[in-house]
Amino acid sequence: MRTLGLLAGATMALAACAGSQDEPLLISEVQVQTDLAAVGSREAVGYWQGLSDDLETAIAGQFLGRVDPSGNVITVDVDEISLTSPFAAGATAETAVLSGRVEMLNPAGTSEGAWDVTATARDVVDFLPAGTDVVTVRPTTPEYYQAIVQAFARGAAQSIELGAD
Repeated sequence: MRTLGLLAGATMALAACAGSQDEPLLISEVQVQTDLAAVGSREAVGYWQGLSDDLETAIAGQFLGRVDPSGNVITVDVDEISLTSPFAAGATAETAVLSGRVEMLNPAGTSEGAWDVTATARDVVDFLPAGTDVVTVRPTTPEYYQAIVQAFARGAAQSIELGAD
């Protein structure tokens, strides 16, 4: 009888634990600040003006279904965008970069964490159009720019998700 009671108690405790799942991470807003000083190459200047909007959209897309007015705010301060062609003097595959500081603020405005996020040529492969030859794609193209923005957004979301656990 006593064993049956212990098993019943353990079962109820396990059921209670299984029922109390973590609340999903909700986002209310994404704010991106990019100033001209962050532009690290002549080729990136053409993309600079739209970068804030493009990053806001890409990061918000990482949280589809979890947008709520009472959620957290994500802020991004872009440190560098450089889209130098690897064929330029002194350039490497790592010269084409998008980096910045990502911070998550709770609804009260208190920081929940901050992360340095960088997207480079290694990170864009999954976001280039199908059939794109990764070796020959130039970082100065619109396709590469979109891919590096998406890669940064994924890196930002992964940092936030890991930091929120």
